[in-house]
Amino acid sequence: MAKTNRAEAREIRGRILKILDLDYPHEVSDRVIALTLNDISYNVNPAILQGYLDYLEDKGYVECRQLESDDLGLTMRVAKLTAKGKDLLEGNIPDDPGVNV
Repeated sequence: MAKTNRAEAREIRGRILKILDLDYPHEVSDRVIALTLNDISYNVNPAILQGYLDYLEDKGYVECRQLESDDLGLTMRVAKLTAKGKDLLEGNIPDDPGVNV
């Protein structure tokens, strides 16, 4: 898999915020985010997606947590857009050079 360039990384981060905005203020699983990105031709593997979510969480645009199901033996990460992330998308705060909205 080819390394993602900086412009594409900024674009993917913005797309993630837009995906989360569709279900605001609810959480979205990392699997749904990955499938949606893949549907729009951004092929991201789980490790790459986690890096994008970590970046957005460090910036305060998303909140993430792990969900575990003892019954099914599943573990997934869920993310939700924060008020700051919503403000970034709506242009209520200055643009972030690391996120293309």
